[in-house]
Amino acid sequence: MNKSLTLHAIWLALAAAAFLFGRSSVSSGEASDRDASKNRSGKSSATRTGNYSTAQRADKASGRSSSGTNLTGSGVTVSQFLNERDPLIANKLFADLILSMDASSARSIFDGLRKNRSDSSDAQMSLFLRAWGQLDGATAMKAVEELDRDPRRQGQAGIAAMTGWASTDPEGAKAHLKGLDNDLVKGVLAQGIVNGLASSDPEAATAFVLELDQSQRDALANSGTENAQRQWWERSRAYAFDRQLDTIASAQIQRGMSNATAWAEQLPEGTIKASAFDRVADQFAREDPAAAAAWVESHADKDYAERAVREVAEELGRENPEEAVRWLADLPEANQSRAIYQSMERWTREDPVSAGNFLREMDPSASRDTAVRSYANEIDGSDPQMAAEWAGSIANDEIRMETLNGVAHSWIRKDPEEARAWLPNSGLSAEQQGRIIRDADRRQQFRNRSQGGDSP
Repeated sequence: MNKSLTLHAIWLALAAAAFLFGRSSVSSGEASDRDASKNRSGKSSATRTGNYSTAQRADKASGRSSSGTNLTGSGVTVSQFLNERDPLIANKLFADLILSMDASSARSIFDGLRKNRSDSSDAQMSLFLRAWGQLDGATAMKAVEELDRDPRRQGQAGIAAMTGWASTDPEGAKAHLKGLDNDLVKGVLAQGIVNGLASSDPEAATAFVLELDQSQRDALANSGTENAQRQWWERSRAYAFDRQLDTIASAQIQRGMSNATAWAEQLPEGTIKASAFDRVADQFAREDPAAAAAWVESHADKDYAERAVREVAEELGRENPEEAVRWLADLPEANQSRAIYQSMERWTREDPVSAGNFLREMDPSASRDTAVRSYANEIDGSDPQMAAEWAGSIANDEIRMETLNGVAHSWIRKDPEEARAWLPNSGLSAEQQGRIIRDADRRQQFRNRSQGGDSP
């Protein structure tokens, strides 16, 4: 395989890993309650025979099946779990089955689950494989190879087993990954190592991701690929690392926000640091918007903080959009633009008078141009004349023309005569004015035809 194709496989693998992990982590939480009551010999008495009696449920909760068999501890069998029709008891049986499992019993459990496997039991298989990976990662990974060749399901299964393996024997899991020949499989399973390390040692997980990032950068640098293809690969790589960093950030946040912020700050500048700041700022702002704003403000002049600025502004704006805009206005302009547009839009919807008064106080700047553009775009449907006046005050020629063009389209729909009278003095070029009028005429002709008026 040539270098170009190899790199293509690597980036595709990274993106696939992120997708698979995202799907598996979401679906496992949503499906776990319902899975236990489905696909056990294709039966569910909850829908076929009604509810169990109080006495039956009490017997089972105390560890006795309807036949008198003890169901607690190591006495639970795969067959008992699969044939249980009460979803609450079935979930308890599954938990007991996994918690009492050892390396010698794992294979028989796997065979039983595999035999009765269906789409809705993927979450259970993932939980089982994660537990098996903790006990015997190498054997669990061999078993994954026996599953059907559906890439999504096999990817989920492999990530689960690698997650368990890496949480108890990270060096063994990494050695296994390194020994694989298939770059696509490597890219997918790398997410499992990140998951497992993050749960036990977030710093080690970070080191692994940084090492992986550097190896991919080196491969790209030595590939001799064209710029367009290089940019596509960079985006794919960034997407995958976003998901990996999100996993580690979640683990750091669980250990405390001070740990999470310190971790994000010590990362090398670039995509990885930007992803970490984004994730930490998002959660920090939800917990303590003022403290998050102070933390992000201290980094606001750095490129890696641009997304974090938006996260904090969005959270501040939920309760007080004016506070969000004023906070943004004091930040370095480099990272303001997108955030101030969104925050001004929200403030204008809630209180256009106060938002307009604030704009009058702003000194000319790129931030003011962005804020005015947002304000004009928000009010052009209700007061196009006012919107046009604000749009005309924008200093940047390109932004002013774009905003005036948007206002003109809104105005001519709301009041065609007033808009046509304003256009010659709007500052728009003759060509732009002509296009706006032609678009309005076509819309009017279409309305006439749809109402049975003028014929084409």
